[in-house]
Amino acid sequence: MQVPYSWLKELVDFEWSPEEVADRLTLCGSEAEVHKLFEDEFYNIVIGQVVELNDVENSDHLKLAIVDSGEEKLQVICGAPNVAQGQKIVLAKIGAKLQNEFEIKKVKLRGVESYGMICSERELGLSDDHSGIIVLDENAPVGKPADEYLKLNDSIIKLDLTPNRPDMMSAIGVARDIGCLMGNNIKRPDFTVKETGEKASDYIKVSIDDSNACPRYAARMIKGAKIGPSPWWIKQKLLLSGIRPISNVVDITNLVMLEYGHPLHAFDYNRFNRKEILVRRAREGEKFTTLDETEHTLNSEVLLITDGEKAVAAAGIMGGLDSEIYNDTTDILLEAAYFNSVTTRRGRLHLGIVTESSVRFEKGADPNNVPAAMDRAAYLISKYAGGQILSGIVDCYPKKITPIKVDFRPEKCNSFLGTNISKNRMREIFERLDFGVDGDNPMKVSVPTFRPDIEREVDLIEEIVRIEGYESVPDAERNLGPLFTHLIEEDIFKDDIRRALTAQGYDETYGIGMADPKLMDKLTKDRPAIKILNPIAEDLAVMQNNLLYSLLKSVAHNIAHRNISVQLFEVGKIFLPGDSHQEKEQIGLVLTGRTDDSWYSKGAEFSFYHLKGAIDRLIDSCRVLPVTITPKEQYLYLKGCSFEIQMDGEIIGNAGQINFELAKAFDIKQPVFAAVLDFNKLLEKRRRDMSFTPVPRYPAAPRDLAVVVDETINAGQLEAAIKEVGGELLEEVRIFDLYRGKQVGEGKKSIAFALQYRSTERSLESKEILARQDKIAVYLKEHFKAEIREG
Repeated sequence: MQVPYSWLKELVDFEWSPEEVADRLTLCGSEAEVHKLFEDEFYNIVIGQVVELNDVENSDHLKLAIVDSGEEKLQVICGAPNVAQGQKIVLAKIGAKLQNEFEIKKVKLRGVESYGMICSERELGLSDDHSGIIVLDENAPVGKPADEYLKLNDSIIKLDLTPNRPDMMSAIGVARDIGCLMGNNIKRPDFTVKETGEKASDYIKVSIDDSNACPRYAARMIKGAKIGPSPWWIKQKLLLSGIRPISNVVDITNLVMLEYGHPLHAFDYNRFNRKEILVRRAREGEKFTTLDETEHTLNSEVLLITDGEKAVAAAGIMGGLDSEIYNDTTDILLEAAYFNSVTTRRGRLHLGIVTESSVRFEKGADPNNVPAAMDRAAYLISKYAGGQILSGIVDCYPKKITPIKVDFRPEKCNSFLGTNISKNRMREIFERLDFGVDGDNPMKVSVPTFRPDIEREVDLIEEIVRIEGYESVPDAERNLGPLFTHLIEEDIFKDDIRRALTAQGYDETYGIGMADPKLMDKLTKDRPAIKILNPIAEDLAVMQNNLLYSLLKSVAHNIAHRNISVQLFEVGKIFLPGDSHQEKEQIGLVLTGRTDDSWYSKGAEFSFYHLKGAIDRLIDSCRVLPVTITPKEQYLYLKGCSFEIQMDGEIIGNAGQINFELAKAFDIKQPVFAAVLDFNKLLEKRRRDMSFTPVPRYPAAPRDLAVVVDETINAGQLEAAIKEVGGELLEEVRIFDLYRGKQVGEGKKSIAFALQYRSTERSLESKEILARQDKIAVYLKEHFKAEIREG
């Protein structure tokens, strides 16, 4: 849907710029943006008048026009069939650039010089119509720049509408929202229909076979009309709304559709075989030719408008070729109806046609807008095509569709939104949106039939908040309280976990929570599982009490499908028995297989250190306090590769290589490394504040330190000691080598550390770095009986 900015200004008073209008409509639920039909102004294109017209020698179609440009009279060669003396036209003078950068220059045709061009719509880029030149109203001022008079430099508001807002498929609908936002009432078109003494009912009768498909059909009769071009103001509105002008009668029906949002159709009454309208379903195999000259074979999905014998239109979609408006049409049958949205959609799909009319009926037109739209069109046809409007509307409306009434509680609205909007303000919003309001608490809100999307109280609450402004709703912490704030924090933390792990190549899985009791017992021998009273299957009879169950099942499933290298994680719940069962959230990780081969290195088998790296990266990325990973024998994991994860002195999880017996129970025959972390404990230890370290100004001083210690000494203990003794100048410590063998002796191991020293205030001297190294070496000798390796 698109509507010119100037048209909206006619319908409601406001001072916003086009850009501000688009922004405000977007903020209240209808996405909008501003476009221009032409980015640049017309240069050297003015309003001219043909003051003289002569034949060109040796040509049967060219004319030599003498055109008054306001400054001078120019001779212009013109081949348009509709050019005539006295016309006000659009003149492109020498130097003007037309469509596709075509520049006007002085030319000589048949020996006659031409100093410009009289333009058609196609040459100005308005449409593809090249059948004749643009003929303007008699009062068009000669010499005025064409874009100023034609108002083609207007801004266009383009709306990307949601399916539930059919009311916004009209200029009045858009203006209604703007008026409500502004606090102003809209100005509907002011007109009076003047009827003759003849009755329309004497000329046409209307009947409906399927009132569910067509709840309402109305017709008016207009006699003695003259088909011709529309006045420019109508063409301008159509062109800026994306519709090509055709003729005065057709253009008026399109204009009213854009204005009121209700499609209409004009028939040539004298082409009807019988003077009646019968709305019925198409017969199987029935043939029908639409306005685009395409013949269709129909079925009962298509609803037809007929003259009692033959089809004259596909209801709500497109008119028929045999009854369209021709240049010799004089008597017009004007249709306005309401067609069921589902019926229209099915018929449109069968025909393979999408039209402006079908889009509006599919979204949901207003059955009670029929008389207003029809009267507006009849008035304009009478005014600009000279027809006489016969008395009365022939209206077949078997079952009246009335507005629904919805109870609305202002205090419920404020409670729901966390706002403090007054009752009077809520009433004002409803009334400016053309809702009826009775009562006070609750308000009895009468929902107009042009808003089929409003069915419940919550829909009315949405109307209040979109007009009042979503920024008026307090933020979550003030509005929803601490419980909901905590839930929001959980969601943010989960997103951070997902980002951290997927960045390392892990894929997320979702378990169903139910488990095989036999497998569950092998996984958690010391923890009973909650039994399901009415399980859907024997192997889904308990609730899982360890997240590794669903992860190991996923690993087994992947391996069975020859995907033998797997990195998976899950953030999910486990279920623990008790007086009232508990639900705890865990983070689980598993990996098995090998890394991929690449051009620069060969793939390697996954090890526990790959898993530890993922945990470290997760902790760092999610701003959680540092963890320590220490050996701890557990039946889940292999002896020698079983660890406990602690944070701030508290156990928060475990990790290691799944023992072979357990892996075999899950049909896994290759090494699997896994870890489980307590989600809520990690969340508690999460740092809320962000800190940043400036880029170092002074250089780092790297040093290595290799020590030989007993096999029983943990590398983590040594690392912690080095950090403590190294003090504030020691920026980083990491292990880069581990050796066991003859050179260090049985029961011993050699661990090499890379140390990095740096000061934020100055460059470090070698002697103070050496002093720190010596101090660390002495400490390790005294406390760990470490032997310092030289070299």
